[in-house]
Amino acid sequence: MTAFALVNDPGHRVTFVLDAGLAAADPVNFHPLINTATTAISQAGFRRFLAHLGVTPLIVDFAQTADL
Repeated sequence: MTAFALVNDPGHRVTFVLDAGLAAADPVNFHPLINTATTAISQAGFRRFLAHLGVTPLIVDFAQTADL
């Protein structure tokens, strides 16, 4: 699933979990609701997108949890 699909969740039923590495990357790349293309967006732009939707991501360092 693409992070841009959060636009289709106005009821905030989805918990958006974001990998810490991706949360630190700039730019970030996502599919624009279909997987035939990729869209690059700056980290600042991505955070504005999330803020506009009222989404606060749960940031998890999956590299740290790999050993669990």
